[in-house]
Amino acid sequence: MSRIQGLYKNAVAAVSPIMHTWINFDVTGEENLPESGGFLVTPNHISNTDPVCVAFVLGELGIPTRFMAKNELFKVPVLGAVMKKLGMVPVLRNSSHSVDSLAGARKALDAGQCVGIYIEGTLTRDPQYWPMRGKTGAARLALDTRCPVIPIAQWGPQAILERYSKALDIRPGRKVRMIIMEPVDLSDLYSDQGSQDREAVVEATERIQKAITRGVEELRGEKAPEQPWDPDKMQGPAKKTLGRFGHWRRGVQGR
Repeated sequence: MSRIQGLYKNAVAAVSPIMHTWINFDVTGEENLPESGGFLVTPNHISNTDPVCVAFVLGELGIPTRFMAKNELFKVPVLGAVMKKLGMVPVLRNSSHSVDSLAGARKALDAGQCVGIYIEGTLTRDPQYWPMRGKTGAARLALDTRCPVIPIAQWGPQAILERYSKALDIRPGRKVRMIIMEPVDLSDLYSDQGSQDREAVVEATERIQKAITRGVEELRGEKAPEQPWDPDKMQGPAKKTLGRFGHWRRGVQGR
């Protein structure tokens, strides 16, 4: 399965002793990763540390993950250069054509690479950290390329770095659990229209979101709200309030 090489391989090897001292990873479902060809991974997004966790876990399995990131980050000195070297994929969010915003991801998938995309588009705003309503990028890519979509459910990164916080918990032995899930079956939605079929895009997005949520439910041992948080329709706490809520929740769980 190993595809990793070059700078990405060296980076994973360099940080491995640090990561395994810092974080105790409990990962299942590695057998669900495709042996070859391009594919999407769609994790839930609960902390700014979780892309590092996902990239590291897949890197140790021999798979470099080309995460999609806003184009502005590629213009930051040093950071932008590193992201380019690691093959991260810029998202042209201000493009006049939505298809253009996914051009880099589509090219990476066509080249047989693993592309990481958060279907929520940002950190979840759900007060209880459940996955939010999904955006359509992953579904559109999947319908156009017919690549496998592998949901990844994770729980634990939010205790290492709370949402909207800058207080990183660097104590050793932090626990992160992760489920690499079976591919989402979208075969009945494939057509010559691809992502131009709006109904298929909506249905595919819902299936991906529900699959991620099922994985998070398994990790947490509880049921998610019946209606996922919709930031366009639901009025919720501000970022500062969400940060305080996360701190309170972790304190209660630790009692």
